[in-house]
Amino acid sequence: MSFLSAVGFLTILPVPASARTYDEKQVVFFPLVGLLIGGMLWAVDWTLSHFAYNEIRIIGDVLFLAVITGAFHLDGLADTADGFFSHRPREQVLEIMKDSRIGVMGVLALLFCLLMKMAGIAGVQSSTSSLWLVIIPALSRSAQVFGLTFMEHVNSQKALANNFYQKGSWSALLFFPLPLAMIFYMDLVLGVIGLVLFFIIIFGLFFFCKKMIGGVTGDTLGATTEIVEACFFIFAGVTSSLL
Repeated sequence: MSFLSAVGFLTILPVPASARTYDEKQVVFFPLVGLLIGGMLWAVDWTLSHFAYNEIRIIGDVLFLAVITGAFHLDGLADTADGFFSHRPREQVLEIMKDSRIGVMGVLALLFCLLMKMAGIAGVQSSTSSLWLVIIPALSRSAQVFGLTFMEHVNSQKALANNFYQKGSWSALLFFPLPLAMIFYMDLVLGVIGLVLFFIIIFGLFFFCKKMIGGVTGDTLGATTEIVEACFFIFAGVTSSLL
């Protein structure tokens, strides 16, 4: 039931009403939900690659990622960009992030994030490199689990923190290594580079969050998800020829 709860929280897929709960038990399953999303993305990509020209495949893949999550994480990216780049004190940054309206920084963040995903997917051409389409959504959800386990939550997000933040709960990391291990399965060298890149990205992002607002919020975790995906799609496209 906790897995279904995680599916219901992270996607728009239908789940039983009894599974629409928000508790700490579902956090451990976030990487598995990422694999589910990735598997569906691979199927969408395979279908479009056989029945449409390449540009439609690329747009279709990126559109699918936005639709399957209800643009949940993209909204967090926009809110985070508006707040962090407002050059305001911490309290005002948090207020800006709560505002449902989107500003210029939010628009630019969304634009560049989606363009990076499209550019990366354009380079994923071979059947072997297409495994990245399965791995990357899981990798970005592992980044969420890392933040929920190791980072302080911001007090203004206390209600969400009570349900999801798992600081010091090592059991939440059960499936965290799975997508990283899948990269090693594809190629040992890529696995090492991917592992280093992953931790550079998330440590950099979480350090920035700590500096700006003293920890993480739901919005910043959503932003982390989108940024990890965008960066690794670029990485996948650049390294596709090596597989």
